[in-house]
Amino acid sequence: MKKVVFLLCILLTTTLFAQTGGHIKKRIFVVTTSTDSFSIKAASIYHYHAKRILQSSKDYQLIEAELALENGNITPNKKLCAEANTYYTTGKKQFENMDLEAAEKSMSKALNNFWKCPAYIGSGAEYLETLKMMGAIYVLNGDEKMGRNMFRSALIFNPETTINKDLFPPNVVDVFEKVRLDISAAKKGYLSVSTIPQGAEVFINGVFAGISPISRKEVIAGNHFVSIEKDGYLNDGGRVDVKANDEEMFQAQLIPTKRYADYSQILALLQTDVGLDPIGESIKSLAAITGAEIIFANIVRRDGTEIVVEAYLFDIASKSRLYNTIKRFSYPIKDPESELTPFVLEFLSGKALSKDIQPVSSLQSPIKPVEREIPECRMDADCRNGFICGKDGKCVAKEDKEKKKFYKQWWFYSAVGGAVVLITGSTLLLWPSSDTATREGIINFKF
Repeated sequence: MKKVVFLLCILLTTTLFAQTGGHIKKRIFVVTTSTDSFSIKAASIYHYHAKRILQSSKDYQLIEAELALENGNITPNKKLCAEANTYYTTGKKQFENMDLEAAEKSMSKALNNFWKCPAYIGSGAEYLETLKMMGAIYVLNGDEKMGRNMFRSALIFNPETTINKDLFPPNVVDVFEKVRLDISAAKKGYLSVSTIPQGAEVFINGVFAGISPISRKEVIAGNHFVSIEKDGYLNDGGRVDVKANDEEMFQAQLIPTKRYADYSQILALLQTDVGLDPIGESIKSLAAITGAEIIFANIVRRDGTEIVVEAYLFDIASKSRLYNTIKRFSYPIKDPESELTPFVLEFLSGKALSKDIQPVSSLQSPIKPVEREIPECRMDADCRNGFICGKDGKCVAKEDKEKKKFYKQWWFYSAVGGAVVLITGSTLLLWPSSDTATREGIINFKF
């Protein structure tokens, strides 16, 4: 019985290894460009939702544009937010252990850091919890006024936020609910956001508010977080105090990333290079600076009351274009989440669930590659960029004739795994069992 169990364990382990080893998320970078200035906002809206869909993908790992274009460097403000989350985690444990003095110190440090890094606050979930715990600490220490201020800040940030009645005592919950009632009747103001350049993603209190410029967004009077993101630039943001019945303006001039010059040049060539198969130089360069294995490129243009999306999927390893399609959406898109999600997911999976989503080879009117002048040559030295002189006297791409080494082939791992299982199983079955062993030199007969 032990032999059988052990053999089954080996088989299960081998199977799990094969399964986990065969499903590794591919690093994907999303790039979107517009055909003209009239289409910038539509392209930015599509780009934001395409990235959002990929953030929860089981097959792809979305590459963060800022980190990639900053050569992997983390900005100081981003570090501040990371430290704030660490202080919050420490303070939460201290609060749960009712060490209120230590919790207050940790939470105060967390709040101080959060206020300094609005550009990287994300959804603000940790910030909200920090405010609620600070409010609870003040109430428990007898300072209800400060407690109400903390709860008010939390409810201005997110009017839908709630308090855990199992975690907080009744007197704290009671104060929180009173502040919630006050906020529901609070006066409103307006917040406008503009950026240089335009077309940036704007988040107010961690919630996507639209593409800049944004005019007169109604908010509860009070302090609000503004976060701004645009590929090719560093994230920006700030805190804005909006007065009742008044309008406040937040303006940001975005700072280019370290690889901005390379990225902007890639965008300029992208609309030409997406038609090339094998992949063009701009796609190769984009993969080189981002470390992407897959490039999801999109060309967007406004066409009256519609936007036209040309989507392309490139595989860097095979240097080929996998899929491309053209899709039209009504503009403005009423529900981007429900309209764009099926399109993006179906396209990336290569499933022809829609007539608009087809492999390149089956398109009725395939995109014609841009004709480029091919230099003439007499020898390999006359060619550049790794090209060689072909038989017809013209520079051609050097074919990679090196075959994939045998130990990197899938069948090699399958053969080795099968051999290990076979040898182990045979050894166990033929090995003498201690349960039936008798003394040396004695033969027992049973009738």
